[in-house]
Amino acid sequence: MTESFEYNRAHNPLNPRVSLATIASILGLVSIALLLSVYFSIILGGIAITLALLSRDENGMLFPQAKRGIIFGLIGLFGGYALLVSSFVTVFTDPEAHKMVNQYSEAITGQSFDDMFKEITDNLGVSINLPTE
Repeated sequence: MTESFEYNRAHNPLNPRVSLATIASILGLVSIALLLSVYFSIILGGIAITLALLSRDENGMLFPQAKRGIIFGLIGLFGGYALLVSSFVTVFTDPEAHKMVNQYSEAITGQSFDDMFKEITDNLGVSINLPTE
């Protein structure tokens, strides 16, 4: 008698694609949990989406875990990018936040954020107005 482990394809631990889909779902959840550490969220969300797409079966169908991995990964990915963009917008538009970034930069590197930013823009030949205090 031969045993078939295909009776429940969505939870079959012997199928490596199910394991890949489960890992994608877990990484997607972790990317949401690490949303405030922007870079981890973006990286893990991208990996979750990639693994979920790689876990498709022979017919091109996605397992339920892979679908959750894609959804969670997209939330982590877009949430991370939204936080990153809003942080840059805040630094360049809010004078109080800009002042705090200057203070932290001087404390850590000995050079203000304005000086470093001016050096970068001069090298690129770009002119950007920073908020004044």
